[in-house]
Amino acid sequence: MYYPLAAAAPLYRVTGPGVNWPTPLFGHGAYFTKGGRYNYASEPTVYCAEDPLAVLAEAAFYEALEWQAKISAHRFNPVTYPLVSSHKFWRFSINPAPAIIDLEHAQAVALFQHTPHMLLNPSLNPGRGPHLPGQHPARDYLGTQHLASDVRGLVPPPGSADPRPEGVKAPAIRIKPVAGYRAHQLALFVFDPAANVNQPYQNRANLLMECDLEFQFLRSDTRGPVTAQTVDIDWRKPRFRISGPGAVAIPAYAPRPNAKAYSPNRWYNLELCFA
Repeated sequence: MYYPLAAAAPLYRVTGPGVNWPTPLFGHGAYFTKGGRYNYASEPTVYCAEDPLAVLAEAAFYEALEWQAKISAHRFNPVTYPLVSSHKFWRFSINPAPAIIDLEHAQAVALFQHTPHMLLNPSLNPGRGPHLPGQHPARDYLGTQHLASDVRGLVPPPGSADPRPEGVKAPAIRIKPVAGYRAHQLALFVFDPAANVNQPYQNRANLLMECDLEFQFLRSDTRGPVTAQTVDIDWRKPRFRISGPGAVAIPAYAPRPNAKAYSPNRWYNLELCFA
């Protein structure tokens, strides 16, 4: 049921452009929202992955929603072209590794009584309550939020060799699966230090890379930049590029079939799932 994450396993995360280390380990991005897939509002959570494409696709998916919201309101706030956005891309490790529950494991399914397909539910319904100005477009993740809350509250009985869970492993649903492989994401819980649940991540993390990241959405017909005259935007196939002083080649993630490395200052295509 526990996922054996290696202490030195590289983890990847995407944040906004103005973030400095070790802020990516505080879980603020999840805290100041209406809730994420595996957290309620005001629950700090660090979303990351071992497969870099998993976090890139997740971030690009939500960036597509942002652009779509801006296009919808273009009469009031004109959209700037091309559709390029700036972010930061991080690689780090945590030692000791956090104790993570694999939500796809049969023991976890039996213990927490969830259906495995709920983890793959794209949750296309809008989140409950009004969307406030400037607030990130929300999704209806009630089922997985409740599941994660159960995992957060799990305290092994006295004498148990099992540690208290610090996060969950679940399928990454925004990147297109390939035969024989499905990427996963990690949602790491950030507990109040006063609870003495664990050592804060920033006290046991090693920063491996910090660089700039760009996403660009393109025309469907020519795969060129989007302009005000573009008719059809290919929301499913954006591209990304890492750059900046800290950018180094992202090594190929071995478990992914036909995986490849990604070099700085080059554009690479992503294929997203919007189902």
